[in-house]
Amino acid sequence: MHYRAVVTLVAGAALVAALAGCSNTPPGGSGEGGEGLTWATVTSDKAGAEAAAEAFEEETGIPVEVIASGVDEYQTTLRTQLSSGTAPDVFFVWAGDGNPMAMQVVSDAGLVADLSDMDFVEKIPEGFVSVSQNGGKTYTAPISSAGIGSAFNMTAMEENGWTIPTTWTDTLAFCQEVKAAGKTAFALAAGTPWNTQLISYALAPTLVYGPQPDFAQAMAEGEVTFADSAWVEVFDKYLEMQDAGCFQENALGTVYEDALAMVSSGDAMASVQVNASLAAIRQGAPDGTEFTLAPLPATDDETETRMAAAMGAAYGINADASNPEGARQLVEFLTSDEGQNVYNTPIAAIPALGSSSYEPDPALETLTQYLADGLTDPFMDQLWPNAKVQQVHFEVLQQLLAGDTDAVGALTQMDAAYAEG
Repeated sequence: MHYRAVVTLVAGAALVAALAGCSNTPPGGSGEGGEGLTWATVTSDKAGAEAAAEAFEEETGIPVEVIASGVDEYQTTLRTQLSSGTAPDVFFVWAGDGNPMAMQVVSDAGLVADLSDMDFVEKIPEGFVSVSQNGGKTYTAPISSAGIGSAFNMTAMEENGWTIPTTWTDTLAFCQEVKAAGKTAFALAAGTPWNTQLISYALAPTLVYGPQPDFAQAMAEGEVTFADSAWVEVFDKYLEMQDAGCFQENALGTVYEDALAMVSSGDAMASVQVNASLAAIRQGAPDGTEFTLAPLPATDDETETRMAAAMGAAYGINADASNPEGARQLVEFLTSDEGQNVYNTPIAAIPALGSSSYEPDPALETLTQYLADGLTDPFMDQLWPNAKVQQVHFEVLQQLLAGDTDAVGALTQMDAAYAEG
């Protein structure tokens, strides 16, 4: 899961070459603080990583090169680099077991170092322990908490006299009214595969996991499947949004950066995104533009509305890092209050390990309240048994939006991937 409107994604071939070269010969050579480090992250977290790298270098004298790429490229390229021994020293790792760069997957393959003896381990929140550990050992350092919701351009909303809808019926009516005014309610980057999942992740907490809190466990025990559960309603409502004109024309041909630019400019009122996207949207917006992250309603009872929230950014150390000691120093810095503050501020995220000195972005007020009230559920892929389920999720949602399958057909394909264990 994870968006910078004006950042150009690194091309796959260029990224491979960059990572291969940087890992073998770290940037900066031997500076005052010693050998340099390479640090790979995803585009959405680039600003946070760059800010933290600068602060770390000032503190230690160790030069750090941050390499960022889009999620789809990142997951395939980093696995290639890890397998060939040319990966960066420190790299972004997803929680749980839901994709090729998830903690369970890379730790099972012996690609990440054991961090169990580091001080931050004692600060990991109870809810994050299971998705940070494998076999009782800690392999990733949680840096941010993340949420999924509708990133609204409130300045554009107010200029047009619109308010954020709080029920499903109002949401569809809002979409129709916005479309009639020649604008888009929710910019959808369906041309960027990972972005397709966010609307289903925004609807599922209210429709699936709120009414059935043990749904993930029931799936694991074979008592329920995607295709015979409320996930059908999730996918059907995704299509209802499309039919109501919630999305722009040619959503399947729209990439992530272009969708965010639509919100920045006010051509779209919102886009369902991970909260880190707020920083990217702001970057492309006129000064003074106000934004907020709001839940996407899924029923007509607003007291039932929930949000998806879970561990966001987490980092692992390459088991074959060229500078393992420097990598541990970087992780120590990132998990300190100072490091978390520096990293999370520019990406509008919340420190995963807690920080008494951190002031959350005002745009996250609703997400913060939902977290405090216990009205959130983990990102769904963190609870899936293998990396293939998420990839199939991306594919079937594009098929669904293109009219090439229906909800049951799409979810049956996800069930087949899930059954592979």
